[in-house]
Amino acid sequence: MISAAVLIGWLVGGVMSEQAFGESRPRASRPNVLLIMTDDQGWGDVRSHGNDKIDTPVQDALAAQAARFGRFYVSPVCAPTRASLLTGRYHLRTGTAWVTRGLETMRSEEVTLAEILKQAGYATGCFGKWHNGAHYPHHPNGQGFDEFLGFCAGHWNNYFDTRLEYNSETVTTGGFITDVLTDAAMAFIEKHKDHPFFCYLPYNAPHGPFQVPDRYFDKYKKRGLDDKTAAVYGMV
Repeated sequence: MISAAVLIGWLVGGVMSEQAFGESRPRASRPNVLLIMTDDQGWGDVRSHGNDKIDTPVQDALAAQAARFGRFYVSPVCAPTRASLLTGRYHLRTGTAWVTRGLETMRSEEVTLAEILKQAGYATGCFGKWHNGAHYPHHPNGQGFDEFLGFCAGHWNNYFDTRLEYNSETVTTGGFITDVLTDAAMAFIEKHKDHPFFCYLPYNAPHGPFQVPDRYFDKYKKRGLDDKTAAVYGMV
């Protein structure tokens, strides 16, 4: 994903330069970073890309106010893309070649955006699907994240009242998983609002299983969409 790699390269370069030259900079030079990634959302699954069947007001507003990258390189599967996004490197250079059989694990010696920003005094949190290694040091807590709530696998079977991992401990959550992750990220941001933070929010949605609260599913069923499409659009 070239757009992400360029952004990461710029951020990493800026932080490394500050460390290398020992410059003392005001807090304003350390903006908060919120990195959101959806899982398996298609190019056309957003209204601003011409799909009038789906409502994505927040994504549309972001697209209208921000830089948009319409030409990019991406690996069309989960783990390789995540490794590239976090390191700014081609996925094969990180040791991540596929999504199962251990090939989803990113080498522990890879330097992630979280590690660089943590060195620069940022609080770091990850809330969602990791899929780049389940055990320390490949675990999020071993890759620069102070706080992690989510799951390390590439797939989760239940999105309601599910059990997740919080800093290597199993916890039982209540409600729809996407809401749980969002609430955790918002709590992290509120906790660190007076200090620079990096919040990585790699959602499970709209990756299968296609489970979604009725209020979102019914909205799209009323528009005449089939069950699967209504569920996916509801998850988005």
